[in-house]
Amino acid sequence: MSEYIRYEIVLFFQFACIGAVLLLFYDLLLALKTVLPHGKAAAAAEDLLFWIFAALFVFGAAYRTNQGSLRSFLLLGLFLGVLLCHCTVSPFFLRIWIIILRIPVFFVIITIKRLLFLRERGKILVHNMEKSVSQGKKDRTLQKKRGRQVEKKEKKKPKQNSE
Repeated sequence: MSEYIRYEIVLFFQFACIGAVLLLFYDLLLALKTVLPHGKAAAAAEDLLFWIFAALFVFGAAYRTNQGSLRSFLLLGLFLGVLLCHCTVSPFFLRIWIIILRIPVFFVIITIKRLLFLRERGKILVHNMEKSVSQGKKDRTLQKKRGRQVEKKEKKKPKQNSE
């Protein structure tokens, strides 16, 4: 085999690897879309940016390795890399990234729910305090609730002792 043919075979496999890497990056983008759903316009913008990046990346690789000439065997290698990666690694890669990305999203959702609960609880407390002040009562809402709880327990104790 001549040295030139060996060089073209190496280029073919390099472009197959580039195709596989581009597919894995797109799978990462799909995992982000799955975990963080957003509108059609944002998804379209993400896809457009990905394809611009992919085109520039492939052009840069062709320019560096093959003096800028784009040959059909390079495109064939690119598509073969995408096909092989799609059939073997891509489904597992996508599942793993979805699981990994759901972990921080879960903690953010829990934190937001707790903060919203505290905010709503604070609103209720302020409303009850304003209500008691507007009615001219000196007792605070919390003291009333605490007093009612103590009264209920005291009422229960004699019943239990008498039986």
